[in-house]
Amino acid sequence: MSTISQFKPTLIKLETIIHQLEKSLGVEHKPSPFAEFIQLNTKQENEANPKVEQKAEPQQQKEQPEKKAEQPQKKEQTEQKEKQPQKEKKPQQQQQQPQGGKKAPAPAPQDLGPFTDFVNVDIRVGELKKVWKHEESDKLYCEEIDIGGEIRQIASGLQQFVPIEEMTGQVLVLVNLKGRKLAGFMSNGMVLCASDATHTKVELMRPAPGSKVGERVKVQGNEAIFKDEREEVLNPKKGQWEKVAPLLKTNGNLQAVFDGHLLTTSQGPIVSKTLANSNIS
Repeated sequence: MSTISQFKPTLIKLETIIHQLEKSLGVEHKPSPFAEFIQLNTKQENEANPKVEQKAEPQQQKEQPEKKAEQPQKKEQTEQKEKQPQKEKKPQQQQQQPQGGKKAPAPAPQDLGPFTDFVNVDIRVGELKKVWKHEESDKLYCEEIDIGGEIRQIASGLQQFVPIEEMTGQVLVLVNLKGRKLAGFMSNGMVLCASDATHTKVELMRPAPGSKVGERVKVQGNEAIFKDEREEVLNPKKGQWEKVAPLLKTNGNLQAVFDGHLLTTSQGPIVSKTLANSNIS
């Protein structure tokens, strides 16, 4: 440190005192010998210690309030998200899909006990529209029967048991039996009749009066098991009719039953004229 720098504060004070005395005495101010040394020393100090540029701290300080201002906005956004109702999660069963695009296995068929095959056998009320004797057979009648919106041609081996005059009115028809030719005549169904044990007496089974043509025959008390879905044609390989036929009979009151259960239309039971406790086929 130079001598001038050491006594610089004192010299500045003396310079100030001299200037004040000159003012108070009204004397014209003259530069003191100390002023030149003070200026020279100040110049030397500035050259030896150049000013360091200040970093742009004010700008950073300005940015801080902006960041602080952002915090309330973020808080509001968070609160809004919390207020929004969350989407309901789908049940786990809906989210899980069969792998590989495979369909779920079909449910097992309902066990209907003795009615399992019978519900597929479609027996309906039919009305005889036209009957004639087969030209080449002395056993067969050829018939046109209305089964409800459709006329079926059916051949029945009844010439030797039922007079043609009685071949009128409503009868019971098995409509989904596989068609076949009888003496060259294509038969698409079967008219149901009762017969005695020796098959020497045969009678037409008749629905209750007032039954609707095309109406399906059902088991009394079990009507709900007869759905609209059924087999259009019974598959002979399954032997469904062969399983059902032995259980179709008339009871002691001449009424048609299946395995002891009464068969009916909406108007009442199906009956035979005189044959009780007989087979139906």
